[in-house]
Amino acid sequence: MRKQRDPYEVLGLPRSASQAEIREAYRRLARESHPDLSRDRYSDRMAEINDAYRQLSVGAKANDGLRSATGNVNVANAENFSATRSSRPVAFPWRGIVAASVVGGGAIVALSFFAGPDVDSPPDGIIQSGSCVQINESLLAIEVSCEEPDHAVVGQLVPLDARCADGSNGYLDRLGMGRVCLD
Repeated sequence: MRKQRDPYEVLGLPRSASQAEIREAYRRLARESHPDLSRDRYSDRMAEINDAYRQLSVGAKANDGLRSATGNVNVANAENFSATRSSRPVAFPWRGIVAASVVGGGAIVALSFFAGPDVDSPPDGIIQSGSCVQINESLLAIEVSCEEPDHAVVGQLVPLDARCADGSNGYLDRLGMGRVCLD
């Protein structure tokens, strides 16, 4: 592990350098040492320059924070300020998800007790097993309300090229979906 040099020394600046001077020195050294722009590969030197600039810019921000919080800067504490922060990784909020699921499930169960009885929906025109139908003069099955007189109940719906289970041809569905076999 390499020893970390003083960031002011890396950038070639005195300790009294302003932020503008730090930024100017960083940009100058970055142009000279950038691996993409120079013939030689200076990636270690560039990393050292970047670390020094990061420390000085974060240190300056920390000094500003100390100054605004306390009204003055304790230079001894500002020099020992570490740019690294310890933080824990972001965790997924499992407890919140589980709690919301339990509350939501409980609300669904509670509301189901207060719901009224199932109401037959009006005919939607799509025939399925259990639908009530009437056969018109063209021998097409049309879905109707089960409260109407002279209705029949669909036992099954089979493909157009098939026969009903009792051997009859059945009736054509008005939508052309298949043959209707009545109970």
